[in-house]
Amino acid sequence: MHFLIVLIAVVALESSGQLAFIQRDLWLRKWYAALSRISALNQNSMFKTLLFVLVPAAAVQLVIWSLADGVLVVLLELAVLLYSFGRGDLRKQIDTLESDIERSDLQAAFHDAAVFNIGHRGSSVEDAAGLFHELTATLPYRLFERTFAAVFWFFFLGAPVALAYRLLALHGDMQLDGDNSEAAAKQAGQPDGLIADDIANLEFHADSDKRADEAIDGVVDGVVDGVVEESSDKTAYQSANQLLWYLEWLPARALALTLGLMGDFSRATGELNQVLFCTQTSTADLLRRCVLGALNTPHNSQAETPETDPQAHSDTAALQQVAEVVALFRRSMTGWLVLIALAVLMS
Repeated sequence: MHFLIVLIAVVALESSGQLAFIQRDLWLRKWYAALSRISALNQNSMFKTLLFVLVPAAAVQLVIWSLADGVLVVLLELAVLLYSFGRGDLRKQIDTLESDIERSDLQAAFHDAAVFNIGHRGSSVEDAAGLFHELTATLPYRLFERTFAAVFWFFFLGAPVALAYRLLALHGDMQLDGDNSEAAAKQAGQPDGLIADDIANLEFHADSDKRADEAIDGVVDGVVDGVVEESSDKTAYQSANQLLWYLEWLPARALALTLGLMGDFSRATGELNQVLFCTQTSTADLLRRCVLGALNTPHNSQAETPETDPQAHSDTAALQQVAEVVALFRRSMTGWLVLIALAVLMS
C-alpha cells in the first residue's frame, strides 16, 4: 500500500507543480512561536528542536494507530506525504532558469538561481562559470530534499518519519526563524538605527530626571536581550541543521549511488568514497560532487575558483548542463520507484 501512496503522491506533485492547498505552514509557525515563549526551552535549543519535531510526528503516529487500517489511514498517510514534500513550484522555477539560459540572459539567470539557495543567501557570482558552480551546489540538494528524502523515509519508516524530516527542513529555513526574530525585534522596542539617539537623549536629561537612568537601562537591556535571542535563534538553527544532516545521511548516500548507476558510475562512486563517512561534508556538497562525477564534469574544489579552468566554463555552454542535472535526478527517481515496485511484487 505504501508504494501506491508514493506513486499517487509523486504523480500529484508532478502534475500540479506545487501543493499549496495542503502545504499550509501557519500552524507550524504558531507551534514554533508557542515553544519560543517557554523560557526554559530557549536555554536548550536541541530539546526545543526535538519537541518541535517529535510532538507532531508522534501525534500522526497515534492517529494512525487509532485508525488501525482502512481507507482513512491511506488518506491520512497520503496527506502527510504530500505535506512532507518540498515547498514551491520547483518545476516552474527550473523551466524559467533553463529558458533564460537558452536565451543567454545571464542577468535573469542570476536572479532565477537565487531561489534554489536553501540558506536564502544573496548570490555573489558575476559570470556563467560562477553561476554554474553555484547551481551545482544548490540545485541537486533542492531536488533531493523536495521529493527523494521524504519518499525514502515514508516507504521505509512510515509517514511520521517523513513528516519529521520536513519539519526539520522547515525549522532550518531561515525564513521561519526570521519571522520569529522580527517579532522579537518589534517587542524589543525601537529599531537599531534609533537606539544610539534614544540613549543620547535620555542621558541629556539624566541629571534632571532620575527616571531617565531607568529608561537608559531599559533600552540597553532591550539591545542585550535582542542579541541574546538572536544568538539563541542561531543555536536553534544549528541544532536543526545537525539533526537534519543525520536524517539525510542514509538517503543522500543511497541517492548518490543511484546517480552513479544512471551516469558515470566509476567517477560518481569515486567521489562518494572520498566523503562517505566524512562528518564535515554537507549533504549539498556530497550531492554536488557525485552529480559532477556522474555527469563526467570537471570537479573544482571549493578552494579553487572558476578561472582555473576558463575553457570549460568560458560562456553559457556550461550552464546547458543544468538540464542534464535535472534529467539525471529524474532517471534516479524513476529507478527508485521501479526498485520499490519490484520489492513490493517480490514480497
